[in-house]
Amino acid sequence: MKILTSFAELQQLQSNIVYALGTFDGLHKGHQTVIQRAVAEAKEQAAYTVVVTFDQHPLHILRPERCPSALLQKELKAKLLIDLGVDYVLRLPMSKELLAMTADDFVAALTVHNEVKAFVVGQNFTFGAGGLGTPDVIKALVEPKGIQVYALTLAKCNEVQEHVSSTLIREAVKVGHFELVNTLLGRPFMFKGTVIEGDRRGRILGFPTLNFLYPKELTLPPDGVYVNRVFIDGKWYEGVGNLGDNPTFENQYHRFEVHLFNFDKMVYGYEATVEFWKLLRPEKRFDSLDELIKQMKIDEQAAKDFLQTKIKIKIS
Repeated sequence: MKILTSFAELQQLQSNIVYALGTFDGLHKGHQTVIQRAVAEAKEQAAYTVVVTFDQHPLHILRPERCPSALLQKELKAKLLIDLGVDYVLRLPMSKELLAMTADDFVAALTVHNEVKAFVVGQNFTFGAGGLGTPDVIKALVEPKGIQVYALTLAKCNEVQEHVSSTLIREAVKVGHFELVNTLLGRPFMFKGTVIEGDRRGRILGFPTLNFLYPKELTLPPDGVYVNRVFIDGKWYEGVGNLGDNPTFENQYHRFEVHLFNFDKMVYGYEATVEFWKLLRPEKRFDSLDELIKQMKIDEQAAKDFLQTKIKIKIS
């Protein structure tokens, strides 16, 4: 997959094109449906699939104080798009000039130099100055030229009887409802980070941990203890993690740390991908180390029980 950053770069694509248009900020189930339809259509048309999106949310320019937090880091988004079978991503830099572009000019920039076979969008997709561009506008502009437009109905979530949306997912992340979050995403909520050196207290307590700084740009879950899976050094491991500032001890800072089962490697400086599966309990302060260790053993068993019964992972 190749990433493009300007309309002009589309000219290098000497092939038919099927576009998938959207903000795609979380690559949730609804977004995946749009992209999968575009990929399928491209295969039928012997075309490239080009996902058209933006490097930042429009509110980053329009109302920075209201700009929502991210649900997915750019690096992980690129990997997921590759897994979906996308050929190219046109990631347009968000700017006042782009926001002022009319819907007609936006569509023209996508079609003027290329043989476009189809557009695929969600039925609520808007674009162009004032958000006046809609699927119907695209149809009016391109269907007379023989270009198909597919406006897909919004994916629904039976658990909450609402349409799948990034807003709904953010609210669920903020309260730690990861069973719902992962259902809406169609995959686990995750972040990618580098293992940093901690105070090595976990090793003394019998629960060595990998420490990470939680990415500032991502939606922040509540402080607490979680069931996690971690991909590091070429392999997946299961574990129990803690997000917070360890109130039992003094002079701590906010971070994420995870104790992995059947893992005993020195991996400072390694990159890892961390998945969130369930919030077990809120973070709390303990009056003694014995109380803390007792609770950590309970948390470890609860995490193992969840992993073995809910996602069918065998843990020795």
